[in-house]
Amino acid sequence: MWKPLARRRSAAALAIASFLGLGAVGCAGAGQTRSVDPAPTEAPLLVVFERYGCYGFCPVYWVRVADDGGLLYEGAHFVAEVGRRRGQLSGEQIAALQGAFAEAGFFALEDRYDRPRYRDLPRIVTTYRDGAREKTVVHHLGDIRAPAALLELEESIDRILGTEAWVGSEDARDRLSGT
Repeated sequence: MWKPLARRRSAAALAIASFLGLGAVGCAGAGQTRSVDPAPTEAPLLVVFERYGCYGFCPVYWVRVADDGGLLYEGAHFVAEVGRRRGQLSGEQIAALQGAFAEAGFFALEDRYDRPRYRDLPRIVTTYRDGAREKTVVHHLGDIRAPAALLELEESIDRILGTEAWVGSEDARDRLSGT
């Protein structure tokens, strides 16, 4: 059964985040919570891709993709488009996305790469469903144990989904951050 990340957070973690005033966006993305995990369409979800913050100006957003190609993006911080946007993937994009997960050997990856050597880097959470199989991988970009295939997959997801249209180019995000 599909269990969105926000629903799996413990009540204690939410209480601590509220007490510390982290609210919807916490320190470096660690305390982020969402009250609702919307689906892009009525079709079953295929991919959930979430980029969390860092100690700098890392883009914070999530994208949900349904089996039928329906796409829902929500940008939070350091992105060109803040808020929700909808899109539709073509059949070729869906096939490319599924191929990228297969090429990365996603179901053979560890569930967590979250022992960072460098703590000021963002975290990416990727969930993929292929028929009856479902897997979530938590990747802190400072964890040097993460295989290159995972990094390549994360870049491929952004490229295939065309998130740069909403997130903005690196130059555009630099202008947003004032650097």
